[in-house]
Amino acid sequence: MSASRERKQRQSIPEQGLTQKQIKERREAAIKKRNTIAYTVIGVVAAILVAVLLIWNSGFFQSRTTALTINGRNYTPGEVSYYYGQAKQSNYYLSMMGYDSKTPDREQNFGGDESKTYYDYFMDTAKQNMIQTAALVDAAKEAGETLNDESKQQVENALASYDSGAVQSGYPNTASFLKAYFGQYMTKGVLRSCLEDSALANQYYNEHSDSLTYDESKLEEYYKENAADLDTYVYNAIFFDGTAESTEDADGNSVDPTDEEKEAAMSAAKDKADAFQAQAESSDFQTAADAAKAGDESLTYDGETTNVGSSVSSAYKEWLSDASRKAGDVTVIESDGSGYYVVQFLERARREDDFGTADIRHILVKAETSDEDETDSSGNKTPSDAEMDAAKEKAQSLLDQFNAGDKTAESFGELAKENSDDPGSKDEGGLYADVTRSSGFFQDFEDWIFADGRKAGDTGLVENTQSGQQGWHVMYLESTGEVLWKYTAASALRSADMQTWVEGLEDGYEAVEGSGTQYLGN
Repeated sequence: MSASRERKQRQSIPEQGLTQKQIKERREAAIKKRNTIAYTVIGVVAAILVAVLLIWNSGFFQSRTTALTINGRNYTPGEVSYYYGQAKQSNYYLSMMGYDSKTPDREQNFGGDESKTYYDYFMDTAKQNMIQTAALVDAAKEAGETLNDESKQQVENALASYDSGAVQSGYPNTASFLKAYFGQYMTKGVLRSCLEDSALANQYYNEHSDSLTYDESKLEEYYKENAADLDTYVYNAIFFDGTAESTEDADGNSVDPTDEEKEAAMSAAKDKADAFQAQAESSDFQTAADAAKAGDESLTYDGETTNVGSSVSSAYKEWLSDASRKAGDVTVIESDGSGYYVVQFLERARREDDFGTADIRHILVKAETSDEDETDSSGNKTPSDAEMDAAKEKAQSLLDQFNAGDKTAESFGELAKENSDDPGSKDEGGLYADVTRSSGFFQDFEDWIFADGRKAGDTGLVENTQSGQQGWHVMYLESTGEVLWKYTAASALRSADMQTWVEGLEDGYEAVEGSGTQYLGN
């Protein structure tokens, strides 16, 4: 071997010419370097896994999946959760149906039906609402519709209500409140998008509804076919409860009544109803009712009643609307195993002086309360008689001030803006437009508006005894709308036509579930 080749060979062997100690140190350094690289790689991988886990737990990936597809548009879990949440929140009887808010919806059977869960129930409702909204939004956009100023304001008001809801409920911010209310995939951006869709759908729906009109011949034709619903009835009705009461066992547990006890309770109610019928026929219904209530405060009797047919109880509507019925007729009618009505027919007519809608202005003067006042079951202070009298005195003073002026809607509106305690109408001068008999105001309020002989320009005072709202209303009937039977007929025709129109828009639409539905209802 040549000297040059030998030198090259020695140079190619790293440990050539080193002591054993140096060789050992070099090998330990190499091992340490390899371990450092390995640990670094493991650390990087672990960091990536932690990051992925954090992102997963944040809902980043889930929120971008497709939960439903409707007419080619994909909806995320957050978007579906808006409609799912609406379906849940709009059902006021969930607790009565056995719903447990602490148990996942997917783990609760709906109404005892083992084949259907609350998740299925809420999701079915959400799908129906989403299909209708999608169809209306698509049609609106195709027609070149965009949100008008009123609809835009409705969206902003809704968003603001969630902001205030977060504060009132003690959440640190609106984002956390929305997640608690709708689910972890809801954000303010998703909420705004959903609210805008709903607003555009409602806007387009209402515009089409308002465009539908019906002439006299159409209304008369409808009346002939539905006179029982459109005529006005005057009658008396008193109810005798036939419900058997539950009992308690030795351990204090509630025990449902037996069939024999139920039959006995119904039989007793029937005897009372029959006896009352005899009294009403031989004397006067009102007198007999007063005597009966004096002996049994549980009896339900509201005095002589005037109702349009569509609002009459189904329990005795058929009897009242019988063509052979004559003034003074009295009968006993069973009400679905719960008791018996005694009903007296007084009058039936198609009234041309009753109105179906009204524009009403009012001023609410709430009674002031003090620390000494008692608290009711709702946690509100109950004003004393003196405090209610003071509120009435102020209401009368405002009414006198109005009557001393020009008695116009504008002047009443100014008084309302300055004095009303009703935040819902104060800024509008106390105005509630297009009020109907089913607008949801308390009974005395509606009774004043639609009292017999009521006409535009009438004023008066109405006491409010509702919890937290006790006080007096100064009333002003600004204007009246269509005759009641015509309004009811037009509303029925419009409702049927709108249903047909919407069903046509929805034709071909279906909600197809995607993987994102797994993140809802848990």
